Amino acid sequence: MKTGIFLLLFFIFSPVLASENKYDLALAEIEKSLSSSPQQVDSLLADLSSSWEDLSQEQQVQFVIYQAIKESYNGEYHSSQRLLERLEEYGNVAQFSERIYHYQVVNLIGLREYEEAFKLLDAYLKKVIDVDDINIKAKAYMRMANLALNLQAYDELGDFASKSLALSQGRDEKIHCFSLILLSYAALKQSKYNEAKEGFNQSKLFCESNTLPLFGFVSEKGLALISIQQGEVERAKNLLEQVLAGYNKYNYKIEIVSVYALLAKASLMLEQASEAERYAEKVMALNDDPSHIEHKAIAAKVLSQLYLESEQLKLAYDYLESHQHYSKLMLDDTKAKANAYQMAKFKHREQAREIALLNQERRLMETQKELDQSDQVNSFMIVTILVGSIFFLSLFLFSSHRQKIRYRKLALIDRLTGVYNRGAGQDFAENEFVQVCLRNANFSIVLFDLDFFKTINDSFGHATGDWALKHVVAVVKPLIRDGDIFTRMGGEEFALFLPYSNEQAAVDIADRCRKVIEEIDSKYSGHQFNLSASFGVSSNLVDDLSLDPILKRADLALYASKHAGRNRVTVYSDDLKGMDCHKESQSVRQTPLLS
Repeated sequence: MKTGIFLLLFFIFSPVLASENKYDLALAEIEKSLSSSPQQVDSLLADLSSSWEDLSQEQQVQFVIYQAIKESYNGEYHSSQRLLERLEEYGNVAQFSERIYHYQVVNLIGLREYEEAFKLLDAYLKKVIDVDDINIKAKAYMRMANLALNLQAYDELGDFASKSLALSQGRDEKIHCFSLILLSYAALKQSKYNEAKEGFNQSKLFCESNTLPLFGFVSEKGLALISIQQGEVERAKNLLEQVLAGYNKYNYKIEIVSVYALLAKASLMLEQASEAERYAEKVMALNDDPSHIEHKAIAAKVLSQLYLESEQLKLAYDYLESHQHYSKLMLDDTKAKANAYQMAKFKHREQAREIALLNQERRLMETQKELDQSDQVNSFMIVTILVGSIFFLSLFLFSSHRQKIRYRKLALIDRLTGVYNRGAGQDFAENEFVQVCLRNANFSIVLFDLDFFKTINDSFGHATGDWALKHVVAVVKPLIRDGDIFTRMGGEEFALFLPYSNEQAAVDIADRCRKVIEEIDSKYSGHQFNLSASFGVSSNLVDDLSLDPILKRADLALYASKHAGRNRVTVYSDDLKGMDCHKESQSVRQTPLLS
């Protein structure tokens, strides 16, 4: 999916050069067709190739660039790269160098040669850093954002997309449109679904109103991905079918494959077996090109599940093996991206350090020269020492103050998950509870405990257990309000203290948390297992003078969830008063994880 969006960026954002002769007009028509009607590009190129000898050198360079774009558009990255290398034969192609850089980066990303892509993009950024043209800088940030999306660096994606959006205001509709899409993907990848939905709706409206329909379909696909994440599968499938029709119109092959895979997944979730099989088979019929791996992993998993349900066990097993094979390739690719990204950051830091050292040496030499030429060396040195002493003393005091703040924060925060530890969380919650009682308002507590967590640690090691705890916190955090208090009570047990929330609101939050925990995909931990959690909910009563009785009732409700089969939400009722929470290990038997 990300490669397809990355290619779309480069295919669209190139200025149409003004011309007066028929060949310039033909070249302009080809460039326009790349974004509006790609299926016509082959015939237009073929028509113009018959006049090759009549083209000027500049026109021949443009012709080769368009051929390269077409090859990249069809996923033929090696072929596209060879065409761009041919341009070295023409000597001076300075006016096209920026565009050549862009398309070479596209091909390197498609070929998974991430370190080389970084080198080229770094060279490009160095060329534009001193350029006064704001439009060029906006494009540079946009391309950096697209590269960050491809390398799964989502914080940087949001930062670069925001800068591109700010620079493109009122200047270039295409850059503005695509920056909105990239910013929406940054929110989506960080599970900020409401923000992402608003962004995709805004980008769809803006792009379509500025005659950029293909970008509208990209935005619509983003809305479909959000619908899948939020369990609105029927809506997601309808959106994907509309996107597929649009992509077929433009023959947008790379993204068509992605939509097939998502339609197969959605159809399976809707129990539409024949449609799921049809879409999945379309994907599995493709070769093992790197751009197809992610989609083939999804399709193989869909087919494995379908054949398992129809008791065709041999086929189910074969496709399960295929899914594991493609998942491993995806994991290896993710590691390669991370290594390339970290290497680029390391080199950047090393260059900055060397420049700082050179500047420091230069300043020292200049200072020494001034000292040698000064008639009042001793006075100067005394003043320098005094100023330096004051400066370093100030720096020391400032550093000490910062350290004090840092250690105070560490005393409140659980180091592994980043939420409040038990002591701090309960203290803050008690303070909030007092304020709530003064206003005669509601206060609710949600306790939850990860199911079979000991089995995860025993089977895969504590590092995998830590991975699970951190990811549970990551998916739960976006679901609670700023004023709610998220606390790790110990081990795999957590608490949500919810001031001004009644019992029904607490149940709704608990159920949403249960669903997102159940949907965590463990493959990125290096192991395959299912995660779930059991929840207990209780709200304050008129006689409650502290959190203790509410916590005790929530604990009884949590135990009831465990006793009833786990992965559920239980609200405290008087029927639970006789339950003994300390009999958990005797009454609920541990069973192995499902892989």
